[in-house]
Amino acid sequence: MLLKNAENKQKQKLSKFILQIVMVSLAAVLGGLSFKNFFEPAGIIPAGFSGLSLIISKGFASIGVKIPTAAIYLVINITLFLFALKIFGWKFLLLSALGISFYTLSMQFVYIPALANSVKSDTLLAGILGAIFSGISIGIAMKFGGTTGGSDIAGVIINRYFPKIKTGYCMLLINAVVLTLSILTSSILTGLYALIVAVVSSLTTNLVLDGSKRVIAHYIICDKDEEIAQALLERYHRGVTKLEGIGMFSKKEKSVLVCLLPNQQSDEMKKIVSAIDHNSFIFSSTVTETLGTGEFLKEHSIFKNKISKADKNLKNDLKYQRPVHIKKFKLKKKYKFNKMKLVSLPKTSPSDEIIEEIAE
Repeated sequence: MLLKNAENKQKQKLSKFILQIVMVSLAAVLGGLSFKNFFEPAGIIPAGFSGLSLIISKGFASIGVKIPTAAIYLVINITLFLFALKIFGWKFLLLSALGISFYTLSMQFVYIPALANSVKSDTLLAGILGAIFSGISIGIAMKFGGTTGGSDIAGVIINRYFPKIKTGYCMLLINAVVLTLSILTSSILTGLYALIVAVVSSLTTNLVLDGSKRVIAHYIICDKDEEIAQALLERYHRGVTKLEGIGMFSKKEKSVLVCLLPNQQSDEMKKIVSAIDHNSFIFSSTVTETLGTGEFLKEHSIFKNKISKADKNLKNDLKYQRPVHIKKFKLKKKYKFNKMKLVSLPKTSPSDEIIEEIAE
């Protein structure tokens, strides 16, 4: 049983890791595609290290030296990657290496003429679409444990040391330097386009990273507080807090229930509350941060109960997986090592009593 559980766990880890590899690779291809087909044809210098690479490439081209933007981007990221070796684990670095590789190949070779030619005449449209695809690319890569290189890794490093600073905003601050360089090397209009790209890209990244984790606080003013609370506890296994309130118009006592739920479950929760008490009043607000763990979650969380039960079963399996006679043999060996003369063990020997205590 223990061996089977271990094999299943290994298969799940392998499947998850394969999914991470696929998603990070696809995200990197999408990011390189946005650069090659939106930014470069429209003459926009995007923020981040891809934009910095483009500035350097144009600088070399002005003196007659042609160096591909992708090659410069790869060199910059290798330098940053070596610095990240001291901070992150092998899995993140492996996924990031894949992301950097696919992004570099994509920004060099994935060119779609129909797409690139259609946005050449509209620079603003090219910038916005490129920023959206770029932000989605960065967000997906980070969501699955990797990056596409450049300011992504720098943003993750800052977020690691300062968790309250979101990764997208970290990248926005880093990109300010690149924006300044784009204005100095090109024009103010080019810098303004780059600014639009940076803002839209960072907002899209935060939306991808935080959209699925958004928590909504629901305040339910009702009369049937017990029925509603019990329904929410049983349905969502989430804590519900009851507050006492008084309606200042009716001067009647009212119960106020507070419950935090993921955004995906909000609509269903409202239907449940309305079905129980159609006179209830609900208002909601987005929660930006939560600290601590409620007692109900500690005791009743399905996920935590499963982990606790699995750990307990694993310890029991490890404790009793060996037969009792092996323990008895080790006890005999211990007595021999202490030079105690044991010809045969009687039925009521101390070793048998110890074995019975262990078995119990």
